[in-house]
Amino acid sequence: MKILLTAVGKRIQLIKKLKIASSVIGTDAGDLVAASCFLDKFYKVKKYYEDGYVEQLLDICYKEKIDYLIPLYEKEFELLCNCRELFERKGTKLLLSSKKIIEICNDKSKTYEFFKANNICCPKTYFKEEVPDNVKFPLIIKPFDGMGSSNVFKIKNKKELQFFIEYVENPIVQEFIEGIEFTIDVLCDLKGNVIFSIPRERIEVRAGEVSKSRTIKNEKIIREVKELCNKLNGIGENEFLIGPLTIQCILNKNNEVYFIEINPRFGGGVPLSFEAGGNYALYLNKMKNGEDIEPLEDFKEITMLRYDEAIFI
Repeated sequence: MKILLTAVGKRIQLIKKLKIASSVIGTDAGDLVAASCFLDKFYKVKKYYEDGYVEQLLDICYKEKIDYLIPLYEKEFELLCNCRELFERKGTKLLLSSKKIIEICNDKSKTYEFFKANNICCPKTYFKEEVPDNVKFPLIIKPFDGMGSSNVFKIKNKKELQFFIEYVENPIVQEFIEGIEFTIDVLCDLKGNVIFSIPRERIEVRAGEVSKSRTIKNEKIIREVKELCNKLNGIGENEFLIGPLTIQCILNKNNEVYFIEINPRFGGGVPLSFEAGGNYALYLNKMKNGEDIEPLEDFKEITMLRYDEAIFI
């Protein structure tokens, strides 16, 4: 099996895990890319918004006989969704959820509307002009089209709100939910069926990416994640979750699950879920070969401590 990853950057742990059961080719718009040293082959390509970018990917898929294209950068998702059939003509399956689902996931205001319309528990959310004068603090502010934890701030009073609501581009404001934050790594087959759902407690986050985390067998979170996935699969005809996604939630002291975000991609801390038993490459191989897949019902509870490492070239 051959996998093509885009925007590989420094996703070295992900590449190493995928290479256990597959050949991994990668692309990036930059020259000095740490992950390129760990790939089976690396291609420098144009930026996603430049003319010819899709054509470059199509050429790579044809030349390398790629089975799965897995994009890692949210801003190119819609573009690649529109070209799904072009890749299939090259024999490559785009491992990315359907377009309507992408639109919901990539726009946090649409995510909130989806949560409310489907009675999914989530924090109260306000757009810039809607924050009431008597709003209760603390709050969370972030861009509605943001990625990761970039430009996400906790606000303790009105003075901070006035500053950050102008500082953050395209802001939305949410009530702050006290509790334990989880990221759930999910893998779906080509028809939206959940193969596994592995919750990771976010113990420590550094520069927007989890640095300390542990897997937790929380049956309530796992059950509610599967229900959320079923509702996403039901938003339209031939709309399915496909491949990897990460879902973020907070578990409060009353054991209530508040969902925050849905990201249709690999999360930064996904190597922990690999190690816990969620072997994506193994299941992608089964999907490629048309094998029946039994959902993963058990996984290891382990802790991941991440550290920096240098490459010299």
